[in-house]
Amino acid sequence: MLEVGASKVRITPPIGVPLDGYASRDKPSQGIHDHLYARCVTINSEEHGLALVSIDLLYATRDLTEKVREIVSRETGFQKESIAVVAVHNHSGPSIVGFHMVRRYSFLEEYLNLLPGLVSSGIIRAFNSKRRARAGYGRGEVKGWTINRRKPDAGTRDEELIALRFEDYEGRLISALVNYTCHAVVLGANNYMISGDYPGYVSRTVEAIEGGVCLFLNGAFGDINPLTLGTRIDRVYDRSIGRFEDAIRMGRAIGGEAIKILNSIECKGDLTLSFAYRRVKVRLRPIPEITEDYIDKIEDEFKRASGKDAEETIFKLLSARYLKFIQTTFPQGLADVEVQGFKIGNFVAVLLPGEVFVDLGLAIKSYSRDYVTMVVGCANNLLGYIPTEESFSEGGYEVNLPVCIVERDAGKILVEAACKVIDDLFKGG
Repeated sequence: MLEVGASKVRITPPIGVPLDGYASRDKPSQGIHDHLYARCVTINSEEHGLALVSIDLLYATRDLTEKVREIVSRETGFQKESIAVVAVHNHSGPSIVGFHMVRRYSFLEEYLNLLPGLVSSGIIRAFNSKRRARAGYGRGEVKGWTINRRKPDAGTRDEELIALRFEDYEGRLISALVNYTCHAVVLGANNYMISGDYPGYVSRTVEAIEGGVCLFLNGAFGDINPLTLGTRIDRVYDRSIGRFEDAIRMGRAIGGEAIKILNSIECKGDLTLSFAYRRVKVRLRPIPEITEDYIDKIEDEFKRASGKDAEETIFKLLSARYLKFIQTTFPQGLADVEVQGFKIGNFVAVLLPGEVFVDLGLAIKSYSRDYVTMVVGCANNLLGYIPTEESFSEGGYEVNLPVCIVERDAGKILVEAACKVIDDLFKGG
C-alpha cells in the first residue's frame, strides 16, 4: 500500500537578483513574468520512503541538497539518500551557479540563504499531508518541439513523454510526475524577466485541469534544445528568438499529452515502492590551480575594461570563479556522486547528476526490462555536461571547460551505475 502527499511552495526570488545560465547577461532581473516553485511529493510504502522535489532552477547544488536532506530527514525520519532534489535546468531563474556578467545586483545572498528552508518546508508539508493512494503510469510522445543542437539535421532526440499518476481513493489527483527531454531554454539571454520557462507551463497546464501538484522532471537533455517558432537551424544555439508565447505553447503541448496519459491509465492500490541507491566516483579533467589572488587580478582587469575587452574579461572571470568552486567542491579531482532509483509496479525512474546527453539516457532506457523507464537529469549535484565519449572527439561547446569538467568516460560510468541500480530494483521486487 502506498501513502502519498504533495505540496508546492513558491521560491520566486526578489527582483534585482541576477539570472543564471547565460554568461552574457549584464543586468539583474527586471521583473517577474511567472512565479517559480518547488513542487514536492513524498511516497511511503511498508518498507521504503521517498521524498522528491522538482525546483524551477538551473541546478540543485550539493550544498542545497545536503541542507535540505538534513532538515527533512530530521523532521520526517526519511533516510537522507532517499531524498532527491531535482532541477528542471531553468535558465530564467536566480543565479545558483553564477553564470552572468552582472556587476551590481541585490538580494542574491539573502535568497540563497533562505532557499533550503523554503524547499524543505514544501517537502515537510507534503509528508504531513500523505494519505492512501493508488498509482498508475503510461507513456506517449510529443513530436516536433525539440532538436539535437549538435547535429540539427540527423541527431538523436527523445520525444517520449512519461507520466506517473498518484490519486486518492476518490480518484482525485494527488500528484503527477511528468518526464520529457529538452533544455529549458525557450527564453534566451535577452530575457531579464523571472520565469519558469516551458517546464513551469507544463506543470501549470496539468494542475489547471487535473488539480494536484505536477512535478516536471527533465530527462537526458544535454544536447537537446527547443524547436520553437523562429528557431534557425544554422544558428540553433541562438535562443534570442524565444518568446513567452513560445514557452507557454510548448508547455501546453507537453502538458496536454501528459493530461491525455493521466486520464488513460488505470491506477492500482496494491502497488509498492522499491528504492535503490549507488555512489560512484567520476574523474574530473585537469583544472589549473585557481587562487584567490588570480581571481582578484581578473576582477581588477574587469573593473578597468570596456567594450569587447570587458566581455572577454568577464568570461575569464566567470570561468575562474566556477572552476574555483569545482576545486573546492571536489578537491581530490574526483566527483563522488550518486545515482538513485525507484520502482512502482512496472514503472522505474533513475535519477542522475548533470546535463546528460540524450544517447546516454536512451542507453539506460534500452537496458531496462521494464515497461516504463524514466531517466531524470540534474539531480542532487552540480556536475555540468555529461557527453558521450564520441562527443569529446567531435568537439564543440558542451565538451569544453568550464561547462564540461568530467573526463570522457563519465557518461559510461553513470550509465553503468544506472543499470546496476535498475538491477537492484528488480532484485528488491
